[in-house]
Amino acid sequence: MPRINLIDPERKNHANGFCVWLTGLPAAGKTTIAEALQAELEQRGRLVTLLDGDGAMRQMLSTGLGFTKEDRNLNVLRAGFVAAEIVKHGGAVICALVSPYADARTIVRRMMGTAFVEVYVHTPLHICEQRDPKGLYRRARAGELEHMTGIDDPYEEPESDVLNLKLDGDSPVEKNVERITTYLGERGLLERLDEPAALMIGRYQPWHDGHRALFMQALEMEGYVVIGVRETYGLGDQNPFTFAEVKARIEESLSAFVGSFEIRRLPNITNIVYGRDVGYRVTRVGLEPEIEAISASQIRSTLKLGGELSHSFACSTNATVQA
Repeated sequence: MPRINLIDPERKNHANGFCVWLTGLPAAGKTTIAEALQAELEQRGRLVTLLDGDGAMRQMLSTGLGFTKEDRNLNVLRAGFVAAEIVKHGGAVICALVSPYADARTIVRRMMGTAFVEVYVHTPLHICEQRDPKGLYRRARAGELEHMTGIDDPYEEPESDVLNLKLDGDSPVEKNVERITTYLGERGLLERLDEPAALMIGRYQPWHDGHRALFMQALEMEGYVVIGVRETYGLGDQNPFTFAEVKARIEESLSAFVGSFEIRRLPNITNIVYGRDVGYRVTRVGLEPEIEAISASQIRSTLKLGGELSHSFACSTNATVQA
């Protein structure tokens, strides 16, 4: 197994970003489910990237690779790397690959942590052979094709203690898509567009105890919070942190509340204008005097700014700031 760089291995929550990884035998129905799931998520307003083993991966990213175990695993790790980059920036991605070996799937899971959802499309071999849309099983049985998963190469089924979902690949596609979306919702990985929510808007330069206290009040009021981060990076000494750095710090601070919030990048909003009977309240929350007195400028002065900012800031769990 080649060594690769894991993507933020210590990050537990990738707020809004997630990867649905469909694995199973060739002709199990992975691509059909992936395309239907993509359509469903996009209908809900979510932009989704689809990485299909027979499409983008083999045709673009893994041209030249064969079907030995080493090449198959390299194909999986390439897909995992691309997916992890998408997830890291809050995107949604669906990967439909045979990915027959457990060790490669484990590495990909480690790349994305709780944002990784492994779905085993469990279709018996005899049904896959009956489908055989590309004639691969027929050729393998005739000795014309080597390294065919399920024939002369193994498929290592996911262990039940790490698997997220096991689908019957012979069930109606709509039913399987519903099971996946329900699971994503239960995990807090889908945006809640039709449920009541509180909106917090700020620069969060940096996110600190005062913001956290506001979040707790907002969560108590509405049960779900949208945290809007104003894009002000580089607009002066008071705005030294990028959106990615702010987002990482918020995620670290609110790791116990996964599924109860989402983080959105906003323009540098400087005025909020509303009319009468707009259907929501604007609430000024009063906090304890010691919380109100927190100085973002003072906190910034204690944080290490410079070349190592991205890593030290994003991974910090400073007990004093508690952010």
